[in-house]
Formats: sequence, C-alpha cells, structure tokens
Amino acid sequence: MKKNIFLVPLFLTLNLLAGSLAKDGVEITITNSDGKKESIEIYRDLPDDCTLDVKFNPKTLWGEAYASSKIPKECKVTIVSAIGKVSPMKIAEGIETYGELEVLQFLKQMQSSKNMLLIDSRTSNWYKYQTIPSAINIPYTYFTKPDKFSSQFSNSLKLMGITKQKNDYNFKDAKTILLFCNGPWCGQSPVMIKKLLKLGYPSSKIKWYRGGMHSWLSLNFISTKDKE
Repeated sequence: MKKNIFLVPLFLTLNLLAGSLAKDGVEITITNSDGKKESIEIYRDLPDDCTLDVKFNPKTLWGEAYASSKIPKECKVTIVSAIGKVSPMKIAEGIETYGELEVLQFLKQMQSSKNMLLIDSRTSNWYKYQTIPSAINIPYTYFTKPDKFSSQFSNSLKLMGITKQKNDYNFKDAKTILLFCNGPWCGQSPVMIKKLLKLGYPSSKIKWYRGGMHSWLSLNFISTKDKE
C-alpha cells in the first residue's frame, strides 16, 4: 500500500528518476521500524488552486505578512513556497553548489581579492528591492538576449575579466564568480550559468548559490536594499 509522506526517515535510500521530480513524485522502497519493506511516494504537495504562473513583484514576495502580532517582527517572515520549478542540487558538471556558509566564506575571501565576484543574476527591480551585501547586478537577460543588450553584455564580460577578439572569447583572466537568484525554484541563475558555459567560461571558476534570496532571508541573514 502506498503512503504519501513529507518527512522521510534518514535510513531510506533513493533512486532518483529523470523528469520533474517535485511535480511527478518519486516512488521508493524503505524499511520501516518493524523491519518490513514499504513502498511510498514523495512529492511536492500543491493545492489544486495553487498555480505556478502567478505574477509576483518583490514587495508581494518578500512582504512579511505576519501570521501573529504576538510574535516579535524580527522573529518571523512569510515566504511564498508554491512558486517556480525546483532546480537540482548540481546545476552542471564541474560547478560547485554553495550553501550559506560557503557564501559567507566567499564574501570573506572576496574582500582581499579582485578576482572574485558575487553576482545577483536577477533583473534590476529584484536587485534594487533586496540583495546580498556586496553583490553586483548582472541580469541574466544580458546573456539570453545579448543583441538587445549589446552594451550591457560587453560591459558584463569586462566585469568578469573576459576579453573578446572578433568572435573569440579569452578567459585567461576570468574571475571566479558566484551566482544566485531568488531561490531553489528560480531559473534565472541556472540559465545564466548555462549561457556562460556555452561561451566557454571555465566551470571551475563558476560557483552557484542554489538557495538564493529565499534561503538567505529565511535564515535571517542581513540583506541590503535601495532607499525608496
């Protein structure tokens, strides 16, 4: 008999299937506390009326709609969870996936190095509303539409230490970059990373913060925003 569960025992083993795992679910076999094997399905539980194409703006998503006035403001935050498509932990071969502590270590090392960049790959309205301290904004759209944003695309290459001669890109002085966007469900940094790899950017010099702003804010790390 199948059971739908959300908290999974640590001793189970997974055989990950191809496709949209979060949407379609994964069927696995575990050994329960009685020593018997049991078939279960793990999936992302979304209400029928919760669609993934709802339009959000920065204030809506990070608006802090608190559940109770009795809990101090600084102790709580409301974050939309039923949004987007969940990304895998490994975005591409040779690229390290970072958590918050690795991001902090990167930021620390970046203070004494001119060859490292923390890049917020979201569009400018998201960046201006809230971002990780010391991040620069290079929107992913500069790389998905380089003809439309030709000057911004060229400037972005220079910022990352890339030079171009005719149709060839030189990555000899390419900086070590750490990219992020809105969260594990956000596709902006994954798209930009894939575009950079296609150009020839060395995978060893690309890092990815999968959790992005969603994880950063949920753990109450300091962020910065433009004054309104």
